[in-house]
Amino acid sequence: MVSSSAIFVLAVALVLGSLYTPLDSNALFATQKPLQHAVTSNNILLVTAHPDDEALFFAPTILALQSMPSVALSVVCLSTGNAEGLGHVRKLELDRSLRVLGVDKMRILDHPELQDNQTASWDAAVIASVLKRYVADFKIDTILTFDSSGISSHPNHQSLPAGATALIQSLHPNPGQTSGAQLLRLFTLQTTSLPLKYTSLLAVPLTKLDVYAFRLMQRFERLILSIVATWYPNLLDLTIPRNPEANAQPTFVSGYEAYGTAIEAMRAHESQWVWFRYLYVAFSRYMWVNSYVEVRLPVEA
Repeated sequence: MVSSSAIFVLAVALVLGSLYTPLDSNALFATQKPLQHAVTSNNILLVTAHPDDEALFFAPTILALQSMPSVALSVVCLSTGNAEGLGHVRKLELDRSLRVLGVDKMRILDHPELQDNQTASWDAAVIASVLKRYVADFKIDTILTFDSSGISSHPNHQSLPAGATALIQSLHPNPGQTSGAQLLRLFTLQTTSLPLKYTSLLAVPLTKLDVYAFRLMQRFERLILSIVATWYPNLLDLTIPRNPEANAQPTFVSGYEAYGTAIEAMRAHESQWVWFRYLYVAFSRYMWVNSYVEVRLPVEA
């Protein structure tokens, strides 16, 4: 009979082993509609609300995308985080943090209607207006930002997806009738339940298990389709190849080296190192794992 101590040692070994290498799934945010070619991302804009958001919430994404030669990543932070009068300090801290993360294309704004405020939401039209310039300047095809829950329920975080959606609607008022140029797409960082938010190291093996299980199911699906195509060659349209990653949930899992880099980036925000930040970087899954959901705009006939 296997002892409980042996099971414990095995479990610890599996968790620690899972931290050795990073993993991503659908890192190019591929989507594919029936009988159409897959769409992937090349010029990505990460939109944050405050300095330190990039290190606390998006580091796994930034580090993974920065390692991909085919992707150009830009970051726009919509405020200086001046709630406590430290905006001038936090601008410098953000610059240092992004340099640690390898990002050189960044902008930080100080708009009178987009000020750091724990109790006030930002106007979607204002967000759309200020983002429009950067989407054009950087030739952006994909926006990444918080979802409507904002991870930490901060109202400034929660305002961002509505602003990005308003921008896309202004650029593509009739997406169903648009042809040619790729539509601007929006993916939001998925907010998890409170217990999952603080799973720390356990988030890595659990997420990797999900990714591997999904890939196994994909292989099984392709096997079934190949068998069907053998017997009924006219049943399936194989003229347009299917992207193997298309429509899988975009997920980025850091290894221990990337986690260390994320901590180093957060250390650049010296003004924000209060006691609960230590607990956050130690236990938050967002220091290790980012998963995204596409925001699909309604298509008018």
